[in-house]
Amino acid sequence: MSNSYRASKSGLAADIEKKLEQKLDDLEEEGVPQAIVDWINAVLSSDDDVCESCAWRDIHEFLKDGSRLCRVMNALCEAEGVPAIKFSRNQSAFFCMDNIGKFLKASENYGVKKNDLFQTSDLYEGVKGPFVNVLTMLHALGLVSKSKFVLPEYCGRGSLAQENKRGFTDEEIRAQSAAVLPKQSAASHGLASQAGMRAPGTGRHIAD
Repeated sequence: MSNSYRASKSGLAADIEKKLEQKLDDLEEEGVPQAIVDWINAVLSSDDDVCESCAWRDIHEFLKDGSRLCRVMNALCEAEGVPAIKFSRNQSAFFCMDNIGKFLKASENYGVKKNDLFQTSDLYEGVKGPFVNVLTMLHALGLVSKSKFVLPEYCGRGSLAQENKRGFTDEEIRAQSAAVLPKQSAASHGLASQAGMRAPGTGRHIAD
């Protein structure tokens, strides 16, 4: 959905979105987007299909149809001997959101905590505040992969033992959910189910 069609937020919802935008800025200063891009490019291992920038808008454009995320997940699954997930390269909203939902489900099965999963709209719509959830979740996926000694190794800082502090009260989370759900209903009417929504050792090489 184009940002031009999004109603402006006010009050608590606006404050929450500002907090999310600040958190994204903080992740950029910590180098998280760059670590994610470097890892995804290495896993995909394709000279002609790379994300050339760590700017959040460019990451969004590179990943928003869900197909590359499914390819990353399939590479991780192959390293574990787990069957691949099927995905589509069709660019219609239905197939893109279905791809994202499959990726989220497979990521949870792989070991990412459910409360670290983003919502399909966080990726597909490409709004700065909510996009921090995408970066946070991909960082968590990278750390899970790293804990399993999978190569290429994710080089982002942190560990699975660290608690992911979101910095919001229950009231703020409810307010944000109330603001998001009507928008999702309009955006996804008749679309695929948005699965994944949330209310040493020798490394195993990922095959090229």
